[in-house]
Amino acid sequence: MILWTFRHTKPYNPKDVCYGRLDFDVSPTFPEESRLAIEDFLKTGAKPSRLYSSPLLRCLRLSEKVSKATGLAIEKVDALQEINFGTWEGQKLTAVPRDEMAGWMHDLRGFRFPQGENFYDVDKRVGEFLDTLPDNGEFLWVTHAGVIAALQHFACGLPDSDFVEGKFSYTMVNRFEFNRNANGHYRGTFTKIHDGIQMPPLKTG
Repeated sequence: MILWTFRHTKPYNPKDVCYGRLDFDVSPTFPEESRLAIEDFLKTGAKPSRLYSSPLLRCLRLSEKVSKATGLAIEKVDALQEINFGTWEGQKLTAVPRDEMAGWMHDLRGFRFPQGENFYDVDKRVGEFLDTLPDNGEFLWVTHAGVIAALQHFACGLPDSDFVEGKFSYTMVNRFEFNRNANGHYRGTFTKIHDGIQMPPLKTG
């Protein structure tokens, strides 16, 4: 099975707050970001048969462009939403309680954000949706850093010690190639196809 993933373009976040489920629109750089990513994707000769998108606006904007370029209808999937940062949503990271920030720094993927998820929760919901896809298909997801990182961790063997969620560029495009293991779960490899605007470093203190 072949899976292509697009990360959304740079969101409009002028107050530089933590966002996961916050439904930000796209930045003014959207037209150029989306054009370059789609051009590089089309150059690969990819032939996905279905287009799945996170229902959050920053993904749907890009999905609309991808839909026009591929002729595929957009199918919204809740499992492809970004992690829920709970009480951290809408806060500057420098305003998060110090004990909570210390807890996250100690266990980047395992820390459960208050009233939200941890990254293992994302692994679980993404993995469950991934396993529903047919073995011989080719698919495209427009989604978020947390979802793409989940694929790299649970399905491609990236160690938890390599926290890539905060390193991805906006509009990054990846190609995943999967086969089912003895337990019926997809496992495989990935290749980066396109890099976009690099994220700024996290300001945690």
